[in-house]
Amino acid sequence: RLIPLRVAPWPGGSVAGSPWGRPLLMSLAMYRRGESEGVEYLMWTKDTHEQGSQNMGSEFRPGTQNDLSRICTTFARSFWDDPVMRWLFPDDDVFHDGTVMQGFFQRVMAHDCTLVTPDVAAFSMWIPPTRPELDVDTGPSEPPSDEMLAKFMALREALATNTPEEHHWYLQMVGTHPDWQRRGIGSTLIREGLTWAKRDGVGVYLETETIDNVAYYRHLGFDVRTEWDVAAGGPHMWGMWHPVN
Repeated sequence: RLIPLRVAPWPGGSVAGSPWGRPLLMSLAMYRRGESEGVEYLMWTKDTHEQGSQNMGSEFRPGTQNDLSRICTTFARSFWDDPVMRWLFPDDDVFHDGTVMQGFFQRVMAHDCTLVTPDVAAFSMWIPPTRPELDVDTGPSEPPSDEMLAKFMALREALATNTPEEHHWYLQMVGTHPDWQRRGIGSTLIREGLTWAKRDGVGVYLETETIDNVAYYRHLGFDVRTEWDVAAGGPHMWGMWHPVN
């Protein structure tokens, strides 16, 4: 198995995690370094896999700005076929390394509520109750085209219209590299955020855009609260709510 260290296009992917299987997180010590066609890799060796399988765990840590580039990479692979993201960014060359979302990730991560696995093969981004506005300098950026601006405005209006009035934790995004999906890693990161909501006595809200994800989040205790079609040719979306425990 090859895990790219530098960005390379990925032909497919899906939204994070799965309720099936148990979490599998391997430390970087279990890999050896390699190179193929000018791209560095961490190569999973058979011996370390067998040894590591005895110590499977659900490890995670707070994400920091130092993780940003690896989050972008994991995002691009896990959201390659995502209806919303590919509606916003249909050009593969623009989307392939995930850096198109870098400024957005910087703003969300400024809340200090992002979780990552040790190697950032998976991440979850959370925003605390009241969704406080933070002043974050994300550096210079090119102004969006008229078409892109129309899409952004349509999406923003749809999300605002369906945002619950109750105080809640907001699951902004969760993603798992395709090589590590269906092992419960994304579910582990989500359940940790659910403990924050329980501590604060509030619910949890998220949006999703595939029927498969609706079933996945239902397994974790969410239920559909609203659904809608985004204007400007956007996709169908569901708003899902996890009640106060």
